[in-house]
Amino acid sequence: MIAMPKNQKEDNLNLRSEEVQEILSNPPIWIIRWGITLVFMFVCIIVCLSFIIKYPDFVTAKILVTTKQPTEKVTSRYSGQLDKIFIKNRDTVKKGQKLAIIKNTGNFRDVYLLKNIIDTLPFEINSFRFPFNKTSHLTLGDINNAYVNFEKSYTDYFLLKNLDPYTNQLGDNKISLQELKNQLGNQIAQKRLQEREFKLKQIDFERDKHLFEKGIISQRDYELKELEFIQIQKNISSMAISISQITENISSANHTLISTKINEQEDSTRLLKNLKQSYDLLKEAIRNWEYNYALISSINGVISFQDFWGANQFVNVGNVVFTILPISTSNLVGKLVIPAQNAGKVSVGQKVFVKLDNYPYQQYGMLIGKVTNFSISPDTEGNYTVFITLPKGTKTSYNKSLKFTQELLGNAEIVTENLSVAERIFYKFREVLTYN
Repeated sequence: MIAMPKNQKEDNLNLRSEEVQEILSNPPIWIIRWGITLVFMFVCIIVCLSFIIKYPDFVTAKILVTTKQPTEKVTSRYSGQLDKIFIKNRDTVKKGQKLAIIKNTGNFRDVYLLKNIIDTLPFEINSFRFPFNKTSHLTLGDINNAYVNFEKSYTDYFLLKNLDPYTNQLGDNKISLQELKNQLGNQIAQKRLQEREFKLKQIDFERDKHLFEKGIISQRDYELKELEFIQIQKNISSMAISISQITENISSANHTLISTKINEQEDSTRLLKNLKQSYDLLKEAIRNWEYNYALISSINGVISFQDFWGANQFVNVGNVVFTILPISTSNLVGKLVIPAQNAGKVSVGQKVFVKLDNYPYQQYGMLIGKVTNFSISPDTEGNYTVFITLPKGTKTSYNKSLKFTQELLGNAEIVTENLSVAERIFYKFREVLTYN
């Protein structure tokens, strides 16, 4: 580029300056009028938008989205090798279904055979008969002692019932008692006859006494009559003693009969009680065995393996072996843990935006929830727990329905205050004025 001489630049500037000066000194009226109007309208639009545009206040936290019925984590309660696994990953299981067995001293097939017999055999004493011929060969391990005690109690009780030793004893006691009563009746009858004879002899003796006093009979005859009269008195006294002894024997026989009945009732009650207790202890031993060595589902759901499990693989106490996701996933809830800072802003009914880690919210959108409950006291780490519901389930803000096949993690934003920009500016001014 060719440089312009300095004198020529100054001439051009002097030539243009008059035109520029004229424009600057006399601007068009429409520019001033419409320029001020446009600026005013722009300011008004900004002010209106500051009242319309919302700038909510959020409390953010990590969230776990799960079903209303919590996911079950099946943990091992005993350290040992897996003996048998009955299910496969992603299988649908039912409540009470066996998932796996941990090896132990008992054979799980034998234990469940015994359990099935007990579950289908109600304890009705009049019809209760236990099939020991089916269980005598079983390998029960920890349950064996309880089984042996039950077998002994069963044998003792039904020996008493079948042999019935008290029946013969009670029969003999009743026969003895009846014989004594018969003897007593006979003795009383004889005593009455002797008492009648005594009255007749007494009259006859009085006559002989008058005859003796008049000298009609000899003294020897009178003494013989008196001797007979005394003998009758002795017989009556002996009869009274015999009746007293028989009465005492009857009382003793009654006492023996009652004692036998009491002993029979006590033995029957005691042996029945021992049988019932041993039966309950056997059922408890089976439950304890199942609790320790059997992994069982408590809900209906879909099974998920937490590792590549196989037979003879070792598990430790407390290991999560399986996870069961409930079948019903229509009612979803979320659990948040928020720090103490800003926790006071959270209240029931506030809206919650959930951004899932599994599904990027920029692509799939966010889940919309609502605060339903929260803890009133912090945990040991000073955090509060907040519970939310998801009324629309897995339907996102982009109107997409996500497939819920597992517990979902993500970030949640609780809208504590939905303020406009103007309100926030006003709060800032108020804060400054308050401090001043």
